[in-house]
Amino acid sequence: MMDFLKQPAFIVGDIDEDINLSVPASSGEEYIKRVVIEARQCADVVVADLDPSCMKEPTKAYVETLAGCVQAPASLKPTVEWQQYQVSDFSKLRLYISQLKDEILIGKRKWRPPDIHLPDIDDQNAWVGFCLGSEEKIKPTLNTLFCFNQSNVEQVLEYLVQFVETERKIEYIIGQWIYALLAILEQPLQPDTCSCLRSLARACSVIRADSRELDAQELGALNLFICLVARYFRQLDLADP
Repeated sequence: MMDFLKQPAFIVGDIDEDINLSVPASSGEEYIKRVVIEARQCADVVVADLDPSCMKEPTKAYVETLAGCVQAPASLKPTVEWQQYQVSDFSKLRLYISQLKDEILIGKRKWRPPDIHLPDIDDQNAWVGFCLGSEEKIKPTLNTLFCFNQSNVEQVLEYLVQFVETERKIEYIIGQWIYALLAILEQPLQPDTCSCLRSLARACSVIRADSRELDAQELGALNLFICLVARYFRQLDLADP
């Protein structure tokens, strides 16, 4: 079926193998004949003779494998019904926020930026202090959150997750900020942000499985963040069964 590919594209007549290739071709036909002769002299397969001493060893990249969530003790594990309720409630909040943004964008609703000074986005310590409430008036209200662009949301969320991992606890105000940032986090998630959320869920599971006694408020926050990361943001391998 592919024999037509073997048919010559040009008819060049008889080819004299004794053509002097050092002399320029005198016509187009003679040039084609020279090409045919040179092609016949080429091997079908050419293998490069490489000097192994010149080859560098391939760089070995170290990739840390991250485990999933630590299984919760039976007495601390949330029910599936509780998780479903939290996801539904969170979805309604995100829809409400989205509608508010649309109304502000089209001028249907007025919005005035609050009189606050946001820290430099590269200053992690300043942002942690900001979210801890170093100034009493700074709370994660929608009026404050609307000052954040999406890049700031992702970066501040990463700072707070790192803070939780280091402190091995979730303070009430930090929990409020994390929940608020998750509520305005846009999808689809960037790879770094997805990794950040998974780190949050893992950190919460480790804290929850710790031997220290947890109060109901902190336990609720830990279960909530694991639930939202796993079931709302679709990291289902981290979900509590």
